[in-house]
Amino acid sequence: MNVKIANCIRGAVIAVVSMIMVLALYVSKDHITDVAHRIGLVGYQAETLFVLIDVVALIGKVLQLKYFAASTRKVGKRLMIAAGVISLTCNVASGWLSGGYGPAGYGVFVVVLFLVLESVVLKIKPAASVTRAKNAANGKTAPKARDYRREYARRASKTSKTTKTAPVTTNA
Repeated sequence: MNVKIANCIRGAVIAVVSMIMVLALYVSKDHITDVAHRIGLVGYQAETLFVLIDVVALIGKVLQLKYFAASTRKVGKRLMIAAGVISLTCNVASGWLSGGYGPAGYGVFVVVLFLVLESVVLKIKPAASVTRAKNAANGKTAPKARDYRREYARRASKTSKTTKTAPVTTNA
């Protein structure tokens, strides 16, 4: 498949998955706000509880990226798990309190769908990077670009050392 086409399809998949993830966050926000109202929070307290739970879980996920030190990744994992458990509990509790098994199952589905799609998006790689990764795994390396300036300088210095000119003498 053409790399341009593969990258376009990759972009489209990421866009659709991102929209579904935004929808999942919206549903989760609705469930967390419902639980907040049920436990007695009012106004901005109930409306902002979502930020203190789901956004913290997203921050924990970001802290697990390979760019951070192992200790930071460990803290990020703990943060994500703690906030994720609270979010899942709120989603299930909202469904359970609103109508039984169906809405509670929907709450679980929303959280699980978000996690699965997040994993899918992180595993999508452009075709060129997959090829490079496979070659690197097999021990193959791409041919190195030639540095013509260095090569020219090396050849020029080599020829100047080997070709000595004899002094020109004239017989007058």
